[in-house]
Amino acid sequence: MALTRRDWLKTTGAGLASAPAALAGFEDYFQPAASASPAVTKAVSCCGICSPACGLQATIQDGVVRFVEGLPGDAHGFGRLCGKGAASVNYLYDPDRLKYPMKRTNPRKGFDQDPGWVRISWTEALDEIAFRMKQTIDNYGREALLFVTLPSPDLWLRFMNAMGVVNRVDHRDECFLTDMVIQRYTTGGKTWCNDFENSKYILLFGWDIVAKAKIVYANGIVEARKNGGKVVHFSPNYTATSRFANEWIPIRPGTDLAVALAMIQVIISENLYNKDFVDRYTNFGRYETEIRAHFAQYTPEWAEQISGVKAADIRRIAREFATQGPAIAPAHKKTLCANYMNGSQLVHAISILNILAGTIDRPGGRYFPRTHSIPGVDAVYPPPAYPARTGRRVDGRDRLPLVNEVDAGMFSTLADGMLNKYPGMIKFAFWNAYTILAFPNPRTMEEAMKTVDFTVVMDFIPTDTVSMADIVLPSTMYLEVNDAVARDYNAKYPQTVARAAISPPAFETRSIGWVAIELGKRLCPDYFKTPDGSWINPATLLDEKVKRAGLGENFADFRAKGIVETKQPFTPRTSFVTVSGADGKCQIYVPQFIARGVDPLPKWVPKREMPNEHYPYYFMTFIPAIHKRNTTQNMAILNEIMPTNHAIINPALAKKHGISQGQKVLVRSRAGQIELPAHLSETVPPDVVMVAHGFGHASRALSLAGGKGARDGDLIANPSIDDFIKAGNYAGSSCIMDAVCSIEPL
Repeated sequence: MALTRRDWLKTTGAGLASAPAALAGFEDYFQPAASASPAVTKAVSCCGICSPACGLQATIQDGVVRFVEGLPGDAHGFGRLCGKGAASVNYLYDPDRLKYPMKRTNPRKGFDQDPGWVRISWTEALDEIAFRMKQTIDNYGREALLFVTLPSPDLWLRFMNAMGVVNRVDHRDECFLTDMVIQRYTTGGKTWCNDFENSKYILLFGWDIVAKAKIVYANGIVEARKNGGKVVHFSPNYTATSRFANEWIPIRPGTDLAVALAMIQVIISENLYNKDFVDRYTNFGRYETEIRAHFAQYTPEWAEQISGVKAADIRRIAREFATQGPAIAPAHKKTLCANYMNGSQLVHAISILNILAGTIDRPGGRYFPRTHSIPGVDAVYPPPAYPARTGRRVDGRDRLPLVNEVDAGMFSTLADGMLNKYPGMIKFAFWNAYTILAFPNPRTMEEAMKTVDFTVVMDFIPTDTVSMADIVLPSTMYLEVNDAVARDYNAKYPQTVARAAISPPAFETRSIGWVAIELGKRLCPDYFKTPDGSWINPATLLDEKVKRAGLGENFADFRAKGIVETKQPFTPRTSFVTVSGADGKCQIYVPQFIARGVDPLPKWVPKREMPNEHYPYYFMTFIPAIHKRNTTQNMAILNEIMPTNHAIINPALAKKHGISQGQKVLVRSRAGQIELPAHLSETVPPDVVMVAHGFGHASRALSLAGGKGARDGDLIANPSIDDFIKAGNYAGSSCIMDAVCSIEPL
């Protein structure tokens, strides 16, 4: 069968409809293309599932993308794609995909309500959105706008800046916000570059690096082992990384901070740190007395009582880390940076370990990316002065000064702010590519959304958030757009890859950048005009960016190259761009914290909740390697591999409660309860209940993922900004695994 693009459009239908014939069509979509066919072509681009943007090549037949695969020689994917990237065509041709702008006709909102969608034009949608935004500002001020979105692309950020948006929130408090905050003050900024392949000692606190399917990291750690490096993994449960590591060290959940503090104590008290680096490039000498006195209390024997890790092992690992390097202790996304209330202190401690190892921007350690300088829209077309962002922060972020400086977060405190701190303040909300499942206690976020007068959602698929919208905008996805992506994971020299559209936008989908320009024309036109008075054109803008960055004469020229590399020797930094007053040095002791009411050195803080009489078990959640958070469960191939989640428990715990394999169980916490089947595994300790994140979609329009599994977030209590301040959580860790729970058979 020669499936054409027209055939696919007929098969998939319109709106949110999902006909059986569309599902059957997947058998045709994924047949390998015949190489002899004159209609078969290859196209090169890069993946957009996650941030490393691995290179890919697509096989296209008769205008239909048949499959995608890794790009040989690519510095991030090494010629391969992870399971999520390889299933990208499922995203592109998802029968449930949003296809046209929609307007709600049912005024009642909730996961159990039918929105009563009617199709509208883009002009109708944009006119209505612009009217509602202007009306909100005129009547309630700019603080009444809520934008739930990342601050990208730059055109979208320009629009929000031009509108003076006060309340923009994103997920990074659940991901890597703490590392963003800490690295600004200790080493000079968040970096994704870890020179694993040249490390001789890799210390992982809770990061299941092998199972997270970031190929650039997985390959690096494999090369480290091949080169004789040692990998040590602290983790309560036995994971794929635990199996791969030279040494797995079981540890009580939420106590990694105690071990890290004790390791620092050993390294400093025994003077095992890299003296040359520490003396020349850090402020250790200036604050040596304070540093030594502070860490003296955190002995391995003290840490053993808290963590369950033997003092002898802590002391041995500390000595090995300091003397068998180059060594690295990475911190990544949704690892312990975000899991616990003590994440702020832990990330500071991990940063100190890297500084003491002397591997900041050195071979075998964390280094800063060498990149091409690609100008943003504001550099190409300088805007008029932006209006001041004045008003109240609904999430309370302004009460955490260090977090407010980096302008990221705060998902975890948003619902409390909307319902309790500032009820009724938010009148208009715009959600871009985020779902309620990403929040702790999604039911609370559902109630918060009900208080908003008018909500716009832009996304690829009909998520639970879409079901709460007044207007829905269908978005393009990464296989349908053009961009220049500077590499910042494996970046010892500048590399920029072309993200090239391998398929035209489906149906009436548009990019968020296009929406920014169109809303800009209606609401803030002076910010979206070029010097000659014409409207900013995204294609012309991209051509100019590419030209100014030295990547090509225009995007077409750059696309023909595929990737531009500027190979040069790696020269380690001798000055570190931290904050003012640091004199170009890495900071162990951070004096600037004191003025903000924060301890200049990390101290012991326990996790938020501990097992008790009513909830005797630790609750742990994880993102399975086969899925990206809560966005891939409706992709046909990935859904077939892992369609739902389970309560994973140790056989000893199952025996204690009379639970058998596959039996439905009730898991409770102080925040809520979920029901799901039990899965027995020796890989989790007997005092833990573990549930995979990303399942429990309520949307009726998701034909594969809707109604499958349970939401782990239903067991996670919403923290308030007051909770953060009281606990000293100054860098905004979202506490997504601080919950404790009970379990019983049903």
